[in-house]
Amino acid sequence: MKTIRVCLMLISVGAGVLLDGLVLSSKYFATLNFNQDSRVIAPHHFESPNNPEDNNDDDNKRIAWLMSFPNSGTSYTSFLVRTTTLTNTGSNYGHESGTVAGELSPSVGIFPDNPIPSWTESWNQHLQKPLAGYILTKTHCGGFCATCSSYLQNSHTFLKRCLKGDYVTHNTTSGELDVRTGFASKDNIARAVHVIRDPFDNIVARFHLERRTLSQKNKTHYSNTRDGFRNYCDDLGKKERAREQASLFYEDVLDLDIPCRADFYRYIQWHNLAFTTTWDMSIPTLIIHYENYTN
Repeated sequence: MKTIRVCLMLISVGAGVLLDGLVLSSKYFATLNFNQDSRVIAPHHFESPNNPEDNNDDDNKRIAWLMSFPNSGTSYTSFLVRTTTLTNTGSNYGHESGTVAGELSPSVGIFPDNPIPSWTESWNQHLQKPLAGYILTKTHCGGFCATCSSYLQNSHTFLKRCLKGDYVTHNTTSGELDVRTGFASKDNIARAVHVIRDPFDNIVARFHLERRTLSQKNKTHYSNTRDGFRNYCDDLGKKERAREQASLFYEDVLDLDIPCRADFYRYIQWHNLAFTTTWDMSIPTLIIHYENYTN
């Protein structure tokens, strides 16, 4: 058993630069115990600062967020839970549920008064709905979009994005399926599972996803090589540079040769805000590392 300090940071070997996490308040840098046997971080220091009693008397307070920066293994983690337990999971993104054929299907809300979140595979007759405990529910929150006009977030906008989702329903006029947006209730959130993936692997995985997306749309193609990744990062940098040059906020990193620096910034900001959000909500949080799936 050894103690480690959770402090998200990026080390750029080529530039020899250390970019510290953005949250400086010491209360968010929790000291956790790392259990070498179970390969998970014991979450007792992420208990609420008020140390609430662990009860689940409220039937609606059953959601355990499965939260991660995109391409960190959220869908894979959710899949493993469904496969090993034969119980369903939840998601804030009803449009992803679909059917076996990959087509849209109407979302089935976990709670009768709100379509968000919805069951991940409501069509799967082999999965049971959990009768007790917590329902693992996928959310990516906000601040990760590589093509949005701004990627700066604060704790208020981040929480709002954690609750935002979509669902599939029939259009009352045409009868066709529509995807609509909405928000989950904050009152239903009781726990969180925070998935962390190595930042370099995470950014490269986002590159691979973008390659596939662009290929399907017959747009700019990047080769699946180091040069292809560099070209992709250069293009992203050109899109962000004008806005970054107009703000003193970025002046310390503009001249650094860090590929996809904006994406690394998004990564650091996302995890810091995830820690901030779960702390402010006073919900116990389990930290798991994607790389431990290989052990």
